[in-house]
Order: sequence, then structure tokens, then C-alpha cells
Amino acid sequence: MEDKKPNKNQVIMKTENPVHEEDFKWLIENATKFSRRLESSSITMDSECKPEFHLIAKFNDRYPDAHVTNVNIGIQRKDPGEQTLHVAVDIQLLNSDGEQYCNKKCDFSCSPGGAPFYIFSEMFSDLPSKLTMHKAATSYSCDDNYENLGLVVKKLVASYKDLNNIFLLPDDILVVKGHIKTFGCCVVTNKVAVPDVQEKLTLQKHTNQLLWDIRFAYENEVGTDVQLVAEGQTIKAHKFILQTRSLVLKRMFEHNTTEQDGTIEISDVDYLVLKAMVWYMYTGVIQKLPYEDICDLYEAADKYDIFLLGRECSEILKSFIGHDTVCRILVLASLHNDDALKEAAVEFIANHFAKVKVTEEWELTIRAHQGIASDVLERVCQESSKKSAEKRGK
Repeated sequence: MEDKKPNKNQVIMKTENPVHEEDFKWLIENATKFSRRLESSSITMDSECKPEFHLIAKFNDRYPDAHVTNVNIGIQRKDPGEQTLHVAVDIQLLNSDGEQYCNKKCDFSCSPGGAPFYIFSEMFSDLPSKLTMHKAATSYSCDDNYENLGLVVKKLVASYKDLNNIFLLPDDILVVKGHIKTFGCCVVTNKVAVPDVQEKLTLQKHTNQLLWDIRFAYENEVGTDVQLVAEGQTIKAHKFILQTRSLVLKRMFEHNTTEQDGTIEISDVDYLVLKAMVWYMYTGVIQKLPYEDICDLYEAADKYDIFLLGRECSEILKSFIGHDTVCRILVLASLHNDDALKEAAVEFIANHFAKVKVTEEWELTIRAHQGIASDVLERVCQESSKKSAEKRGK
């Protein structure tokens, strides 16, 4: 007997298991000065069963003389419900300036009255004078933790005795921020009308699936038809994707200037930077890279005409601006006509010129890029005159 399609007047019973979610943020003051256990205010979901959670923070002095404290951050269910829930959290630890130290995503089953589920165990201090500051990486042969390189540049990570990664809290305020989802409560059954035609996937679902398929083809070298070679190492890719994402590569393919047997020699970009550039072309994601490589990736984006990559690198470079980095960032922005990044660099130098002018990078800028240095000095003079006029006005 053939199955018959239900008509539009029929209904089916549909059981749903809704997802409930909530954002949270918790500021902890004097985070490195006392051994104690704290609980946040309640995190309550907007649902019928109202599952309730608290964040838990345990602080244990490791080296009190340097204010080095071991901080454990967890989450605990507090409501009196009976059902076991599945919980997923995306949680970050930051300072009061919004600079992120670490981020984790995890999921777990959670019963009422159960023990806390601990997510982080990190070391913090607010006393940099007692600690040994890390130096920024200079090459991939270094032993630096590249995931924390941005913190190294900003002097927010240090060492003390047997501890290598101690995060610095400038004003001793630790921020715990994140998003929580719960599954498994408020299961409901509804009557749902059968549509006249089979429901189509939304455009977003199609788009997401397409992105995953493209990424899978790249990672597993499915149907690749071109090889990029840099520093003797090969990246297999798809000509269609590369020429769609980069106008420069498109012209190279069209004019066959360097291609031989499906191989293209890339001599102006390091292998690791090229690999990050290709990854972005396939996924739209910039991998975590050291400061030096972000600079090189920024330049590569301009060379190969990948506009969005260049813009995203520009935003990342703004976060790297400091006394020892701002001059190179200024030169990059000037050479690549990036007005927004250039203005951020010039503003930083104008406000911190006393510290910038004694760096080796400033000396190099004066020698090699006199025009750029001259523009900056003019801005510094303007800012100085403005401040003097304001003082006289008072």
C-alpha cells in the first residue's frame, strides 16, 4: 500500500525541547588580595521551570608577597528542580578594560544540588613590580605561548618563581562574562498543521552547510587542482575558490604568469602567513597569530587584494598598539592608505610621545620614513599647544 501525504487540514503532534539562554557578567573587586569563596548573583532563565545558576569563584593565595592568587571559576545549579539539565557555556575572563585573558566553551549535565562544575584555574596578580615580564616572540622557534602573545605585548602576563603564566589585573578587578544555554526542561507537545508542501531549508542553513562543505574539501584536499608553494612547503587548494576571493590570483591564473603543472610559487609571503591567508579565503576566519605575523598578513591582504581580510587585520592591529609596536603599525597604515589605523597610531603617539620617542622603532622610523615621522611630529606639536592653551585658559 502506498503512503499517502497528509492534506493541509490534517495535524501532527510535535514534541519540542526548547533551548533557554542568558548572558551574564560578574565583576570581582580585590581579586588578588584575599583567600575566599564568592558566589555571583543568580542567573535565572526566562522559562516556566526557571533553572537558576550561580557563578562560583575560589581564591587561594599562592604567593601572598607578590599578590599571586590561584583563581578557580565554576558554575553551580541552585534551583530546587528535579530534572537533570544539559548545560552549555561560553565563558571569558577579562580585565576591567575589556582585554581577554582566556575563553572556554564547554557543556555538561547538571543536577540540582550538585557540586560546582569548574571551568577555569588561572593565576592572577596586581603587583607587576614583583613579577618577571615576558618578552614578545621574535620567531616561531621561540618558546612563547602564542595564544597569549597579545597579552605579552600589552605586558599583561608575567612569571614568578615556578609559575610561567600569571595574568596581571591593572586595577585588581576580574570580569567573568559569558553566555549560558540549558536543554532538557519545559518539554512541550503542540499540534502543528501539515504544510501543503515540504518545508524548505532556510537560506541561512544552506549557507552554513555550503561553508562547511567548502572547508571540508580544503582540509581533506578533495578535488584540489592547484598548489601554492612557499618556503619549500605546499598548500593544496581549489583554483575556483582562490580566484573568486583574490583578484590578484585571478589575474595570475588568467595570464598564466607563474603557473606550471598546477603549481604556483609564492615568493613574497612566508608559508605560515600564506596558510593563514588561504584559511581566511575558505572560512572567513583569521587564525590566532603573533603580532609580527598579523602585520605580514595585513600586508599580504593588500598585495593579493583581499579587502575584508585587510580590514579585519587592521582592527586586530589596533589592539596591538603600544609603545614598542605603534611605529611599525603607523608605517604599515601609511603605506597601505589605511586612514583609520593611521589615525589610531598617530593619536597614541601624540598622547604617549615621551615614551615612544625613546624606542628603537621611533629611531628607525625617523631614518627610513622621514615624511611619516614629520607628520607625526606636527601632530604632537599641535596637541602640545592645545594642552598649553587649555592650561592658560584655566
